[in-house]
Amino acid sequence: MSIDTSTIKAQNPLDATVERLTGQPIVKHKIFAPWRQEDSPSVHIYDDGSWWDYGAGKGGDVIDFVGFYKFGQGYNPDTHFLEVVDALGALDIQPRPAQARRPAPEKPKLTLSLDDVMRWHSNMPSDRRAWWHGRGLDDATIDRFFLGWDGKRYTIPALYRLVPFGVKRRQSDIDDGIAAKYISITGSRVGLFNADALWAADSVVICEGEIDAMLLERWGYAAITTTGGAGTWKPEWARFLAHVGRIVILYDNDHAGREGAAKVHATLRRAEIVTLPDGVKDVGELVQNYAAPVSWLAANLW
Repeated sequence: MSIDTSTIKAQNPLDATVERLTGQPIVKHKIFAPWRQEDSPSVHIYDDGSWWDYGAGKGGDVIDFVGFYKFGQGYNPDTHFLEVVDALGALDIQPRPAQARRPAPEKPKLTLSLDDVMRWHSNMPSDRRAWWHGRGLDDATIDRFFLGWDGKRYTIPALYRLVPFGVKRRQSDIDDGIAAKYISITGSRVGLFNADALWAADSVVICEGEIDAMLLERWGYAAITTTGGAGTWKPEWARFLAHVGRIVILYDNDHAGREGAAKVHATLRRAEIVTLPDGVKDVGELVQNYAAPVSWLAANLW
């Protein structure tokens, strides 16, 4: 059986494949190497359909990129060719329309910086840290997500690669339990909370709300959520999970949650919708009030 590689390359443009597979936007022809951790992007994506990793001294075409992405240093173009072609077909890449140049990325609207976020976190009094403990979060999780106190309200920052794109403040500093609301400050953008978890995850839970995502992370489950609420999932975000082997949708156990889960599932048909136990509204209630939350998670997620 012969396979026309030129047709495969034409049907799977490198730039579209890279962004679909890695979830990274290509900025000035560069991305971060998806096969290792690095502080600055060193993989160059060229207009002629080739790429080169200056940090590792290797490169190739779109077939080689998918091969290195899937098999790492063990990639062999001779033995892995058919598996790579199958992986390309599963991505269902749609060629991009021709354009004179790439559109400029949207300018950040949030005026707060990482320094502000870190100050709120570092200066948080011990009694305010204890409040997060009451939500079921341990110190490691509080520190990992830079949860804080700005002097008036509790804060939840949304960051991607340590760049804040949104911050929520608790509506009131009074401990009013489940009635508490978290409001996005002016300039915050709707995005995926804890999106950094997608870089290395082979299984992911998509849940409803930042607190739920952090609780799941505490118990060992890679979890993301949209920062805009149950109904704000965007279809284009599905491409960020193209490499993830198993996806579970675990939204709130109410009408809005069921509608939100269905909206996510419409763009991620291979995902599994899991429903919380009767009488349990969200992951927070599961952790705080359910008799055996860890056992339930283990039995119903993976």
